[in-house]
Amino acid sequence: MKIPPLMITREHGSWAVLIIPMIIGCTYAGAVTFNVLFLLLSSLGIFMSYVPLQILLRKQFGKNVPPPQTEAAKFWAVVYLAAGIVFLLPLLFQQLWLLLPIGGIGILTFFINFFLLRKGQRSSVLSDFIAVCGLTLSGPSTYYILTASLDMNAFVIWSLNVLFFGCSVFYVQMKIRATGLKKNDWGFLDKISIGKWNIIYHSAVFVILNIMVFYHLTISTILAAYIPMMVHSLYGTMRLQKKTKFKNLGFGLLTHSLVFGLIILFLIRRI
Repeated sequence: MKIPPLMITREHGSWAVLIIPMIIGCTYAGAVTFNVLFLLLSSLGIFMSYVPLQILLRKQFGKNVPPPQTEAAKFWAVVYLAAGIVFLLPLLFQQLWLLLPIGGIGILTFFINFFLLRKGQRSSVLSDFIAVCGLTLSGPSTYYILTASLDMNAFVIWSLNVLFFGCSVFYVQMKIRATGLKKNDWGFLDKISIGKWNIIYHSAVFVILNIMVFYHLTISTILAAYIPMMVHSLYGTMRLQKKTKFKNLGFGLLTHSLVFGLIILFLIRRI
C-alpha cells in the first residue's frame, strides 16, 4: 500500500497555541516528567488529525471531495488518532481520568469550530477564538498530569493562554478585514473604526489581568508577558494598510508567542 502525502495544518501559529501552554503548565507545576512526553505525543496525534477529519466531515456534509483526497484523509485520520490514543494510555493507566473530560471539551471546540467554518466558509473571530480555547487546554492538562490536581492554578494557566492567543485572533482578523476593504486612503477615524474590536479586546485583557493580580490569582508582573504583543497590535492598528503580507505577519506573531512563553517561564521560576 502506498502511503498518501502527509496531511498537516498550514496554520503554523496553531502549533505554538498547542505547545506553549504545555511549557507554561510545566513551569507552574515546577516539574517535567515522562508524562509530559506522553501528553505531548498524544496531543500532537489528536491535533494533527484536525485536517483529515475536517476533510471527511466536509464530504459527509455534501462537499465534493476527490476520492484520492478522501482516501488520504481516512488513512491519516486513523494514523493520527491511533497515535493520540496509544500515547494517552500510559497516562490513563496512572488513573489520570480527568484528561478524558478535558479532551471531551477539546473535541467539542473542534466541532463548534467546524460548523462555524462550514456556515461562514472562512475563519472569523468567533471560530478562531473557539479554536484557541480548545488548543490551550494543553496547558491545564500538563499541569494536571504533573500535580494530579485541577485546582485554581490550572484555570489560571488556561486563562492566561486564552487571553494572550486571543490577542492574535483579533489582530489577524482586523488585518483580514482591512485587506478586504481595499482602501487607498486611511484616515485616523477609519483605522479606529476597523480596529475597534482589536482595541476593545486588548483593553479588556489589560483589565482582566489586573483583576487577576488584585485577587492574587497570578503574579503582579504578569503584564510584562503581554506588553510586546499589545504594543505590536495597537501600533499595527495605527499603521493599517490595504495590503498585508500574511506570511510575515504569521512569523511575527509566532515570535511574540515564543517571547510570551519565555517571559512567563522567567517570571514564574523567579517566585
